[in-house]
This record gives sequence, structure tokens and C-alpha cells, in this order.
Amino acid sequence: MLDMKNDGRQTGNSRGTSFDGLKVGVVNWVKYDNIVHLISDTFGELGCKVVNFRSDDTLPTDLDVVIPYGPYGSIVPLTNQLLACPPSQRPHLTLFQSEQFPNPALPEWFRYTVGLLRSRMERAAFRKTNQGQWQIRPYLRPLTGKAIRFRYYGDLYWLRHKGLLSVIAVASAWTAEFLRARGFNVISVPGFGFPLTPKWGADLKLERDIDVLWIGKTGSKRRGRLLQRIRAELQARDVNMLFIDGVENPYVFGKERTKLLNRTKIVLNLLRKEWDENAMRYYLATLNRALIVTEPTLPHHPPFVNGVHLIEVPTDQMTDTICYYLSHEKERQQIVEQAYQLITGDLTLKNTLSDILQATILDRNEAPSAAAVIAPSV
Repeated sequence: MLDMKNDGRQTGNSRGTSFDGLKVGVVNWVKYDNIVHLISDTFGELGCKVVNFRSDDTLPTDLDVVIPYGPYGSIVPLTNQLLACPPSQRPHLTLFQSEQFPNPALPEWFRYTVGLLRSRMERAAFRKTNQGQWQIRPYLRPLTGKAIRFRYYGDLYWLRHKGLLSVIAVASAWTAEFLRARGFNVISVPGFGFPLTPKWGADLKLERDIDVLWIGKTGSKRRGRLLQRIRAELQARDVNMLFIDGVENPYVFGKERTKLLNRTKIVLNLLRKEWDENAMRYYLATLNRALIVTEPTLPHHPPFVNGVHLIEVPTDQMTDTICYYLSHEKERQQIVEQAYQLITGDLTLKNTLSDILQATILDRNEAPSAAAVIAPSV
């Protein structure tokens, strides 16, 4: 077991063990993020001492572990500060990775090379002022919003090369296998598991007067095209689909989102890219007892089983399938209940974060040689 810095700390190797005194730094990307603060609160329930800080803040002292979720911004200010720490005083960096990587069908040499170049450009874009603030060089600012998925991928290799990266936690078992094949220390966590509170999910006994709901940004031309086609097909059958996309209707959060999902029969899931993983939408819909109808995803994404916890169907059959489950309420409710029991059982956020801490503690913390980490697996 990896010894953390403070002697005598209680750590264990099974769920339910308290991590009393473990000092965990949770990275905040915006002033207030409901999900990040939920993660912080849950670490607190596990016995951790939690420090929240912005990604471009001065790194708090005496941290044992730093855990960025997302990442929903650049990790350059954080990782540059970690590099400046003496190795004996440096906290472990564990990424709770929710964002997607480049197309897995691309040749590995291309994905790897572009990823490294994009990661290097990101580091070149940032500078630290004499006042200690992190700023982006104006002439590179337009580039920092491009090729984000390649940046995520390249960052992993660079972090490992610098000896900063401890563990990567991902919700997709497929992604975990993909990264393990490239030599990364990865765990596949069971799920996010929002708590049953009015902010995230509740049974409000409302009339379900919304047939089909799309919630989230369009995000890609592919998804936008599919959404418009399915919407038109549903309208031709007198079935309405409500868009909460930040354009047609504003986004909703917290209790208002819970009310919305309690009024919804079916939540539609479509992918920006065919290899994406959208488990967050599954958990939110299921916690509020709405049925997920999704296009097929790669094997081993979240632990939802087609026909048991959700309905997975090709996009050209989606309209017929939606209409079927709208008119077969008993079958729809049975699937919803099975999914609800799944996510409120073992797939809790507390279990997920406990697994992440255990993996971090058990990490051997043996940095591979530069040659071993720079060469991609092909």
C-alpha cells in the first residue's frame, strides 16, 4: 500500500472504510459548480478533509491528493504548480475523467502525435504574471478552444512523462481498457450516482405531461441533424419533443430540473460522436424515473443493460420505439424501476469516490522511464 504523507492516517482496502484526515484538493472550474461541490461533499462524508480551489488559484499546501473532475478547463496552471513542488511534498494527481478522447478509429500515431502537439501548445499559451496570476497569451487564445479532445489525450502522456499522474478514473470500461493498453493506471468506476435529494432526484408524483425530452447542448452537427429528423418524425405522429438546449429553452438546474424530469416520460440520448459515453444523462433521468431511449453505444460503457435498464435502438428505429413505449406504460415503468434500483444500489457516488481514493493510495507511484511513456502503443 502506498503510504500517504501523514503517518497514522486510517485508510483501508474495502468500501465503507473511513479516510479520516486524508486531505483532498478538489478543483473548481467555475465559481460554483453543482457537480464539483457534490463531489466535495461526498469526500467529506468519507472522512476526508476537503479543500476546494479554482484551477488557476495558488495550490493549497499539505494536500495528499488533487482530484480534477472533467476536466472542464485547462490543467496548465495546476500542473505547473505541481511540478514546482519538491517530489517529497507533491500531492498525488488523480484525474476523474468525464470528457471524451479523440476518435479511437484514428491511427494511433496520428492521435498520439496531434495530442502531444496540442498539449504542448496549451502549455505555451499560459504565462504567469509578476502578480502570480495565470494569463493566456493573446495571440494563442483562439487556439486554446480548438482540438480539445486531442488536448485531453496529449495531456495524459505529458503528465505521465513528468511523473505527475497517479490514477485515471473513468466511467466507461471500454475507455479504461483503451487507456490500460497504452500503459496508464486506470480504474473503471461504476457510475456517478447522484443522491436522492430535490436538487438531483425525487418522486414528486407529478403528471408526466412531457412525452419526450432533449436536455443538453446539441454539441455537434451529427447530433443536431439527428435531433431535427427525429423531432420532425415525432411531430408527424402528434408526439411533441421539448428541447432544453440553451437556445430554444434555457438550461435548468437543481430543483427545477428535478421537476422537469418528473414531468417527462422519455429522455432521448444521442451521441455527439459514435464513441462517446453519456452516462450522466442516464443517471439524472433514471433517478427521476424517466425512461432513457438511446442509440447504441460502444460495449462496456455504463452498466445499463438494454431492455432491462434502458432502451437502446438504432436511430432509424428510434421514432417507432419511442411511440411504442409511450403507448405501453406498464412496460416503460418496469424498465424505469429496474434502472432506479440499479443506480440507488451499488452505483452510488460514495462508492465511486471510495474506489478512486483506494486506487490512489494503492498506486505504486513508480514513474516509468521517459522512453517507456513517450512511445505510444500501436
